[in-house]
Amino acid sequence: MKRRNTSTSDLFSNPILVGSMILAIGLIGIVLSYSANKGLPFVPAYEIKVQVPDAAKLIEGGSEVRIGGARVGLVTKVSAEPGLNGKPAYAELTLSLEKAQEPIGIDSQVKVRPRSILGAKYLDLTPGKSTTGLPAGGTLPLKQAIPVVELDAAFNVFDDETTRGLQATITNLGDALAGRGQQVNDGIAATARLLPPLERVLRNLIAPETQLSRFVRGTASFGEALAPVAPELLQLFDNGSTTLRALRASGSSLGESIDELPEAEAAGVRSFQRIRPVLADLSAITRAIRPGTVLLPRATRDLRDALRAGIPILKRTPAVTDRLGTTLAALGSLSRDQNASRSVKKLTTTVTTLKTTLDTLLPAQVTCNLLPVAFRNAASVVGTGDTLGTWFNFTALLVSNQDSQAKAPAANLHNTPSPNANSQECEAGNEPYTPGQMIGNPAGLQRAATDSTSLPAGVRELAVNAGLVGSVK
Repeated sequence: MKRRNTSTSDLFSNPILVGSMILAIGLIGIVLSYSANKGLPFVPAYEIKVQVPDAAKLIEGGSEVRIGGARVGLVTKVSAEPGLNGKPAYAELTLSLEKAQEPIGIDSQVKVRPRSILGAKYLDLTPGKSTTGLPAGGTLPLKQAIPVVELDAAFNVFDDETTRGLQATITNLGDALAGRGQQVNDGIAATARLLPPLERVLRNLIAPETQLSRFVRGTASFGEALAPVAPELLQLFDNGSTTLRALRASGSSLGESIDELPEAEAAGVRSFQRIRPVLADLSAITRAIRPGTVLLPRATRDLRDALRAGIPILKRTPAVTDRLGTTLAALGSLSRDQNASRSVKKLTTTVTTLKTTLDTLLPAQVTCNLLPVAFRNAASVVGTGDTLGTWFNFTALLVSNQDSQAKAPAANLHNTPSPNANSQECEAGNEPYTPGQMIGNPAGLQRAATDSTSLPAGVRELAVNAGLVGSVK
C-alpha cells in the first residue's frame, strides 16, 4: 500500500487545526502581556535591594523603577523591617533592574515619588558617581534614601480654619487675575525690563568690596541694641503720631511758618553779623579768665566755709541791728554836741595809745592765758596757805647767802624780770632750770601754753544775778 504525503496546504486547510493554533498564539500573547509588568520571563535581570523610610504604597510587581523618567525595572518585593537600637522601622525594597544598568554606583540614591495625583507611586533611582559598583544582591543603606513630603501630608498640616483661609485666598487671587490677562502680560514685560538693572544691583551687592555681610551683621546688632528699648521706641512712634496729627490740625499755619523762614533766617544772619564783635570780646574775656578758673574750686570751698561760719552770726544779726540803731542814734546826738570834737580827739589819742597795749596783751592773753593765771596766782597768795598763815606772809630762802645784801648776784640765781608772753612762747612758768646763774630771758622759744583756768563754781551765776554778764543759754 503506497503512503500518501501530506502537504502544508493540506494542514492549513484543516479548520480545526488552524483555530487551535490561533487560540494557542492568543493565549501566549495574553500571558506575555500580563507578565510584562513583572518582567519578561527568561530575561536576565540585575536584582538589588534598597532601604527607604517609608514604602509609601509601592506595589510589589506593579511599581516601576525609573532613572531620569525612563523605566528600568520593577519593585518585586516590599518588606517591613523593625528598627534596631532605638531607630525607627523602615521598608526594604527588592528591585529587578535591566541588565544594562548593572552595576550602579554604591553612592546612588533613591526617592519614592508620586506617579500621578491619584496616588500611584514609583521609585526614582539616581545613579551615583562612584566608580565602585553595587553588586547583584547588594543593598543601598537607609541613609541614601531621600525623604519626600507627600502632597496630601503637606495639606494635612493645616487645620480646618487655615484650610478655609487658604481656599479663600486662592479664590480671591483667581478673582483678582480673572480678565486681567493683558495687565499680567504687561507686568511680565515690565519685569523683563527690570531684570537687567536688578542683576547689576545684585552683582554690586554680592561684590566683596560692598561688604554686604558686615552690613547685615551691623543691622542685626542694631536690631539687638533696639530690642531693650522697644517700649520707648513704641512710645516715640505714638508721640510722633500725636505730633503729626497736631501738625495736620494746624492746617496752613505750618506752611505759612515755613514761608516766613527765609525772611527770619535773613534777619538772624543780620543779627549775628551785628553781635559778632560782642562774641569776639566774649571769646577774648573767656580766654583771659581761663587761668583763673583753676582757682575756682578752692575759692568755692572757701566761700562754702565762710557761709557755714557766717550763717549762725547772721541769725544773731537782728538783735545786733536793734542795739546798733540805738548806738547810732546816741552817736548822732554826740556828734551834734560842741564839746564832742575835743572828746573824740582825746578818745582817739587814748585808743591809739591803748592799741599798742592791746597789740602786746592780746597775743599774750590768747596764747598764754596771762591775766586769768596772774589773778588766780594773786588770789592764791593772799587767800590760801596753812596754819602758819597765807603764802603772802611766808618767804623761804633756801640759800643763806641770799638773805642779805651782796656786791653781786648769787652764782646760782635764776630770775626773769620780764618773761616773754606772745603768740610764739610763754616763758612765765616754762623757763628751763640750768646749772649756774641765769638772769634774763632764757635762750630759744619756750612752750607756747600755760595752765588752763576756769571760773569757780557759782561765779557766773553771781555775775548774771548782778547784771554784769548776760544769762547762759
